[in-house]
Amino acid sequence: MAKPNPLLLALGIPLAVIFFVVILVQGRSGGKFSSLTPFSPETYRKDWATLQGNAYVFACQVDKQLAFVEGSGRILSVKPIDTVRGAGSLPVRVPSAITVNFESGQRYNLKLRVRKDVLEVEDIENF
Repeated sequence: MAKPNPLLLALGIPLAVIFFVVILVQGRSGGKFSSLTPFSPETYRKDWATLQGNAYVFACQVDKQLAFVEGSGRILSVKPIDTVRGAGSLPVRVPSAITVNFESGQRYNLKLRVRKDVLEVEDIENF
C-alpha cells in the first residue's frame, strides 16, 4: 500500500475542517427568521403604507418600556442594531401572548408585521 503524500495531508485536513465549519455556521446564522426580509426603519419612516401587511425581521436592542396594558400587551421603544446615523428609536407593540421579560439593553430579532402604522411583534428570538 502506498503512503499518502504529506503535502496532500497538510493541505487537505485544514481545508476539510474549514469546509465543515462554514457549513455549520451557515446553518446557524439565519435563525428562525432567515426567510424574512430585514426591516428598514428608513423606508418605514418615509412611507409606512408601502410596508403594510408585510412581515420583516428586525435586529434591535430594547431601549425602554413605554406602556403596559393588562391583557393587551406593551409598547417598547427599540433601537436598530445596525445603527445608521440618525436612525433613532422606534415603538413596537408586543401582544400579551409574548411573555418575555424585556429589560433595557437586551438584543432580539423580532418578527414584525406592519399593521396600519403600528409595528406589531409576532415572534421573538434572542441573539
